[in-house]
Amino acid sequence: MNYSLQYIRIELKRAAHALMSGMVTLIIISVITLGSAAALYTLLQSLGISEPVKIAVSTPGEGNMAKLAIRLLKGMDSIKVVCEFELADEEDAREGVYNGKYGAAIILPENFYEGVNTGVNPPALILIPEEMTDGLKSFGDLLEASVSLVDTVEGGIYAVSDAYYTYGMYVSKTDMENYLTNLSFDTLLNRIKFFDEELETSLDVDDLISYAVVSACLLILLVTCTGFGYLYSKRTRSVEYLLKRNGIGPVKKGFVRLFVMMLQLFVIYLIFMLVVFSASRIMVSSDKETLVLAGKSLKEALDTLKAFGNVIPVLFCICGFTHFIYSALGSREDSGLILLIVFMIMLIVGGCIVPSVFLPDSIENFGAYLPAALWRNDIFSGGLAREIIMGTLFFAGGEGITCLYT
Repeated sequence: MNYSLQYIRIELKRAAHALMSGMVTLIIISVITLGSAAALYTLLQSLGISEPVKIAVSTPGEGNMAKLAIRLLKGMDSIKVVCEFELADEEDAREGVYNGKYGAAIILPENFYEGVNTGVNPPALILIPEEMTDGLKSFGDLLEASVSLVDTVEGGIYAVSDAYYTYGMYVSKTDMENYLTNLSFDTLLNRIKFFDEELETSLDVDDLISYAVVSACLLILLVTCTGFGYLYSKRTRSVEYLLKRNGIGPVKKGFVRLFVMMLQLFVIYLIFMLVVFSASRIMVSSDKETLVLAGKSLKEALDTLKAFGNVIPVLFCICGFTHFIYSALGSREDSGLILLIVFMIMLIVGGCIVPSVFLPDSIENFGAYLPAALWRNDIFSGGLAREIIMGTLFFAGGEGITCLYT
């Protein structure tokens, strides 16, 4: 037992030395990567390269009203970067959703326009596939926001009608309803104001700042893992013999490595939380409204990072994966570089650096199952069982490879 504790103490001292010596490199790599990702994301967003979802619209009769509405929607930048509307009959719309030609379909009933004019509000049928891409989720968010706005306006018009007939009003009912209608359309068509007040995102998080903060945290943790190669460096035969003689074999060394990596990642995680907390406090105390709003968003992101019950299993899984890769690579000098390349591919394809809504559907569907995408999602929503199972399998695989080599 004393030899095991002594071995842990030695590895912790090596970890502290490696952490201090590699801190500058870690900061430089993280800043360059985050800056490149921010520039790429800004470029993609400004160019509108995100792949829009094709939406089929089936209307009764000739669909002249629908054509006017579609023409209006196609002129809005916030709409056309998310979805592309096409007129189709009901049969083609249903078949298109089934075979993947359309991401979704909106089918209007026969009496739709008459019902709207008379206040009956006939329901429209919306068809969506079971497996939704991020682009389709964006369309769903957009649709929910529009429905919510219409419901609010409708409630206001009905309230005006009730107040007019019950209590009487100095302003005519028609003028008040027209005013509410114009106000609602002004809000809807003023897309900058509308989307600034209610940020729509397909990332299953509260806002884009939370997404960026968690992605940056994950990036820094994974870059830190590329510096753990010293734990797997080849020792001299005399040192290996001395370790085996004192009961420290491959399995025990594996557990010590896992413990040291988790402890070091947890320290990095706490430092990152401290940086986010300090930045949020500075921004909130600023005189500029934009900085204050950003600071409040950082504070909400910090609440996500405080969920240690979600984070610790993710750290365990990350360390298990790192142990597996280093064990498979052996004592190669370029093992850290290879691990960095693996992590970068997972981060990009998994939508952790650039949101997957900007990626083709095939890459998006594949990247959703990569470990990096699961790690990011589980920091938000928590996946205790999944992360523990994955981490255990990765660690067991690494131990199996180590025992096979030795």
